[in-house]
Amino acid sequence: MRRVIEFRTFADDVVTARNQDFKLPETYTWIRTGRGYQMASDALYALFSLGASGWLRHGLHTRFIGQERLAREAQGYFLYINHTQTTGDPFLPSQLDRKRRAYVVASPSNLSVPFFGKLLPMLGALPLPNTRQGMKEFRQAIAYRVGQNQSVAIFPEAHVWPYYTGIRPFSDASFQFAVDTGKPVYCATVTYQRGRRGRVERTVFVDGPFYPDDTLSRPAKRRKLAEQVYCQMRKNAKKNTVEVIRYVQRKEEA
Repeated sequence: MRRVIEFRTFADDVVTARNQDFKLPETYTWIRTGRGYQMASDALYALFSLGASGWLRHGLHTRFIGQERLAREAQGYFLYINHTQTTGDPFLPSQLDRKRRAYVVASPSNLSVPFFGKLLPMLGALPLPNTRQGMKEFRQAIAYRVGQNQSVAIFPEAHVWPYYTGIRPFSDASFQFAVDTGKPVYCATVTYQRGRRGRVERTVFVDGPFYPDDTLSRPAKRRKLAEQVYCQMRKNAKKNTVEVIRYVQRKEEA
């Protein structure tokens, strides 16, 4: 029988970290350019990418369709992904585009994970800030990374819902980064199919680029980009053929 998860709203956390309310220290630094730190970061990222390749291929049985779109991209870009795996999702950006470093916008709670959490910034995690000054530095860090012709991955649904086969409604707020930098937007839609011997396999569809529409106001540009990505993800979500977990919306009590 399929596992069933009940939810109240699409913003529910169905998977939580041990320290879900973890806050970044006020002294947190999003950009570190020291030579020693960068060398250690590059070495760790190379090991991470190798492990990610093995896990995605043999552990989650993942294949990619359209990833050549990213390989052809000449500049930094934003990559939006639906959030359906706790460990598999952070591995995706590094495997979709091997020619550049991938940075991933993440919840601060991920940094609270014992040992591994401390390594996440070296692997490219960009934790969300909790102060006005932090938000300013966070935005600067994102602009800096795409300006280096790297990629910045964002999970617009915010919360991970394992094996969810729909696309949850999401805010257009994160699309402001593309509007402010003028960089292209791509999306990657994770879908699930029944494979050989009954195993569950994943197919990730890559689409784009989408660009800010310069004929519109800044808020309208952001909304249009979000709508384009959402509609494309919804279209690809129809290619799911297996439901590992059934999500049931709990009725509100009168």
